Amino acid sequence: MPAVQRTSRGGALRIIDLTTPEDGHRPEPDPGAATRWAPRPAHVLDLSTVAPVTRTAGVTDIDRALARLGCRPRPRDVVLLRTGASGLAGTPRYFTDFTGLDGPATDYLLGLGVRVIGTDAFSLDAPFRAMIRRYHATGDRSVLWPALFAGRRHACRRIERLARLDILPPTGFRVACLPERTAGPGTQRTRAVALLDD
Repeated sequence: MPAVQRTSRGGALRIIDLTTPEDGHRPEPDPGAATRWAPRPAHVLDLSTVAPVTRTAGVTDIDRALARLGCRPRPRDVVLLRTGASGLAGTPRYFTDFTGLDGPATDYLLGLGVRVIGTDAFSLDAPFRAMIRRYHATGDRSVLWPALFAGRRHACRRIERLARLDILPPTGFRVACLPERTAGPGTQRTRAVALLDD
């Protein structure tokens, strides 16, 4: 539930928990980096009507979403992708009916200096069946988990399975990523919260 806290300046700060009850995990952990990068200015890109057939957003789709936003992310800003998938949570369609990023779109955002990309979908990559179809059609291995492999080329973090992105403004707020401590490498849970100045 959204909470309201008073700041020391007497203004109101609205805190919205973006983490889903079942997960909200942040692959490839680095708690120190997440703490250094948060809270950061954040932007919501609406991809809810993009690529209903291929389930994959490209650079052109990102450019259109940024044009609707009316601004461009600055280095180290957070970008959140609203695909509409959170409305399907708890159903089989949650794992199949969402839009992920292709490799060039992921590299494009990272090239702008974005280092944290969040999504309300099960994965930042396209659904598994959509990736496999593209692979069989093209024989191109780069269509398999391109967002995942982008993390090997760039210092970045993905936050998947977020919620409540639909109640956020498109821009003008901050996001903090509060990771849980875990031992060893692998997927790490995080508490992601949006901070809105009222």
